[in-house]
Amino acid sequence: MAERYVIGLTGNIATGKSIVRRMLQELGASTIDADGLVHVLQRPGTPVYRDIVDRFGSFILNADATISRPRLGAIAFSVPAAMRELEKIIHPAVRNQIKYAIKKAPTPIVVVEAIKLLEGELVNYCDAVWVVTAPQDVQLLRLMTRRKMSRAEAMKRVRAQSPQEEKIARANVVIDNGGDVLHTWNAVQREYNKIPLVMKRKKTAKPVAPTDVKKIVIRRAKRDDLPAMMYLLRVGSAGALNLDEAQMMERFFSKGYFLATRGEKILGVVGWRAENLVAGVDDFFVTAKQDWQNIGGMLLDAVETAAGELSCEVGLLFLRSAVEAVAKPVALKKGYQQKQPDELIKIWREAAEDWQEEGTILLAKRYLKKRINAPL
Repeated sequence: MAERYVIGLTGNIATGKSIVRRMLQELGASTIDADGLVHVLQRPGTPVYRDIVDRFGSFILNADATISRPRLGAIAFSVPAAMRELEKIIHPAVRNQIKYAIKKAPTPIVVVEAIKLLEGELVNYCDAVWVVTAPQDVQLLRLMTRRKMSRAEAMKRVRAQSPQEEKIARANVVIDNGGDVLHTWNAVQREYNKIPLVMKRKKTAKPVAPTDVKKIVIRRAKRDDLPAMMYLLRVGSAGALNLDEAQMMERFFSKGYFLATRGEKILGVVGWRAENLVAGVDDFFVTAKQDWQNIGGMLLDAVETAAGELSCEVGLLFLRSAVEAVAKPVALKKGYQQKQPDELIKIWREAAEDWQEEGTILLAKRYLKKRINAPL
């Protein structure tokens, strides 16, 4: 990997590896989520899927023939031999995909997030190992609140992994993510700026063409946009999203955001995330009521394009009551339909239940006519 500077990013469960990965992406690195690749490689019809079902049986399947992550996880985390068998199936396939992704990365610095980075051959492709840490009580709280695990189940997941001290002993960089996200952000910036490749490969800035102040531009949000985004979320949600800087940073690094701008002015915002071929869309606000149809539609188009690049099957849109009257007609025009979670198929319903915040309604749109995770 001589043409790339590869950061291997790891840490135990619920330490906040993904937050740090997104921070590094914001600083200019290309990023690869190994756990996300696992979900793609486990889709029905793939060699990995067939090997897992052959080894563990149809008990681990949902009604639609997709692999039930809770059932498979319950076996793997309870029986060490089962975990080893699962890793023998998954790791070689993930390793091959990561090698290809590193080779094709558009930037000289590439980050590979992998919870099992140090346990296999993947670490050999890395120029530096970054380990993210957090106290055990923080890990447990995150698992219980964000993944809705019982304390006993959360503790089982934490204890199933090697001690954090073992990873720290092999780290080039340790990032403490047990507290304030601002502290984490400052630490990540400080360590990233030490990478020699950043200084050696700085590109000469290209002249920037004058901006047409009358033109609406849809672009990805940047760290510098956070103050304006905080204001827009607070006003748009009628105070329901009254976030301080640390809370806004955590939200920003937990998902992607698109902004609608005219010149330097932000006219609209939408947030989105993707997991298991499902896109979750929220934080959808436009500053002026008369702009909702135009700007709101453009923002949803941007999300759908980005979700399409990840082969998302469905988009789940969560609208706050403060904007329902103006946002819902835009969504309906774009093909979304209001739904209750129990009207969705299992994998989509689980995502809706995990992501839906209090005070929102759910709308859904099929992005793909034919499901990738279709029953066999």
